[in-house]
Amino acid sequence: MKVVCKVNNLNSLSEENVINRLKKYISMPEGEVDLDVGKEYTVYGVVFWDSSPWYYICVEEYDEYPKPYPAEFFSVSDERLSSYWRLSVIAQEERETLSSLVFNEWAKDLSFYERLIEGDFEASEQFNKYRQLMNKE
Repeated sequence: MKVVCKVNNLNSLSEENVINRLKKYISMPEGEVDLDVGKEYTVYGVVFWDSSPWYYICVEEYDEYPKPYPAEFFSVSDERLSSYWRLSVIAQEERETLSSLVFNEWAKDLSFYERLIEGDFEASEQFNKYRQLMNKE
């Protein structure tokens, strides 16, 4: 799946209810995020927060892990879902169920993303393997 950034600032969105929902997750004072308008990105996973999709994207080629960005910031340029994605459904304490489309090792490991962010070697190796495969899809 590939997407093109159409806005990189929360305040550029026109729907007040969308802005209010996203403000729960985007704490940048000016509302700007580190995306390049017009740039195409590969989506490495999708997570659903408040029943809305967020795309896991690496903004730069050298990024060690993807970060989630709201779907409202993008238009879809290639709607084919990755053949490596699996549905992950995780019941969370005191919160809604977390659903995501991610590769198998991530889907099966509740701590995968946390380990990836912390620089865990095995998690990084797995992500990089799938990153290369998804870049070629």
